[in-house]
Amino acid sequence: MQPLLNSLANHVSSGYKMLPPVYDRWQKSYGKDYSELVLPRLLLTLHSYGITPSTMLDVGCGTGTMALMMARRGWRVWGVDASAGMLHEAWRKSMHKRSRISYLRQEMTRIRLPVRVALAVSLFDTLNHLTRPRDLLAAFRCIRAALLPGGYLIFDLNDELCFKTLWTQTQTVDHRDFTLILNNSYDARRKMAASRVTMFFREGDRFRREHETVRERCYPDSEVSGLLQKAGFAIRESTPFNFSSLPHIGRLKTWWVAQAAPS
Repeated sequence: MQPLLNSLANHVSSGYKMLPPVYDRWQKSYGKDYSELVLPRLLLTLHSYGITPSTMLDVGCGTGTMALMMARRGWRVWGVDASAGMLHEAWRKSMHKRSRISYLRQEMTRIRLPVRVALAVSLFDTLNHLTRPRDLLAAFRCIRAALLPGGYLIFDLNDELCFKTLWTQTQTVDHRDFTLILNNSYDARRKMAASRVTMFFREGDRFRREHETVRERCYPDSEVSGLLQKAGFAIRESTPFNFSSLPHIGRLKTWWVAQAAPS
């Protein structure tokens, strides 16, 4: 079921170590990965706010799928991720495409760019991985500092319906090269979700097993709004939306658009 898989984002605070080598193959086994699903919404938002191709920061860029798609559309992109493995895959994908992308290994709470950019995006519930409000505020402040005056931040977050619907199941995904097991849980009182990922890699006639735990926090809209404003953003949009091709599962995410307020 693709929506459950899409609850795993491109970035964790410590950086993915196990998933990078198989990430793209895993996503492609479901037809479209999240970047392809959400690209039309991103392009429509850019058009609606009159944002034209210029310079862009991709926070939690993962294997660089979105960065590549935006670079093809004329953007000069800086991709930031904490995972060395994800960045290796991103660099490998872009090295022969003459793309205008630079990748930097940085935590979301410590982003530093050599230049200021006109647009920042953070997609695939990346910011849900910051499990303390003070860390989310630190990320917002870093992004604000990286933006030009009047620059835009566009991001999505998982809503509580997403965690209650998709993070309370166990699922097994079989691929010809690996088997992935997701054991999910959500603590509604603490607003904390966890997915224990077990991966069996096929190596000839044998399997190699590895584990990784993904944690996310559910942030109420009011809390996100307050942190954005505290970081120096003016909120332009917060819209619930359905990120999948299955309308019956409901609107599981919120699409945020914020603009850097004058200093």
